[in-house]
Amino acid sequence: MVIDVSVPSEAETHSHAQSQPEQTIPQPGLYPVAPIDDRRLAGLVDLGCLLFAYGGFLMLFGSLGGQFTLSKLTAVVYTTTFAIVYLQYFTLFTIFGGTTPGMMLRNLQVTSFSGEPPTPRQMLLRSMGYMLSAGTFFLGFLWSMWDEDQLTWHDRLSRTYLSATQTFADLQTSSVAHGR
Repeated sequence: MVIDVSVPSEAETHSHAQSQPEQTIPQPGLYPVAPIDDRRLAGLVDLGCLLFAYGGFLMLFGSLGGQFTLSKLTAVVYTTTFAIVYLQYFTLFTIFGGTTPGMMLRNLQVTSFSGEPPTPRQMLLRSMGYMLSAGTFFLGFLWSMWDEDQLTWHDRLSRTYLSATQTFADLQTSSVAHGR
């Protein structure tokens, strides 16, 4: 078997282009994975929002007469309530909004491996994957530094990943480029 990788002449390209109509609709496929720096900054914004929400919860607890003490039991309670707030934050934003505030600020979107919008099941798996990635001392997030595709555990679990947001202008530029 011989595979020809030579560049065709302009006459061959022109005759081939006339015989087949060009597609102007981009094919579903993988968009590039968002740069790790953008994902890290989105994560820091989400962490700030999460700590703000948890701080508000603790202030409400204190204003309603709750007492803050340091013991093993209260440490477990604080950790558990933080895990609940964490789970609610990522689950609600991921399932109902498709993105978190940090992702919105960094213009990132969740995309399935097939290039189509993620299904509700994939979004639910992604939000559960956040707990797995964070519950192992954030090893699931750090995994992206060693992964060949720069994907995290929750990306692999849900078969989704973060890519740059495709705007209407980007799609029109893409279709014009395919039309040439």
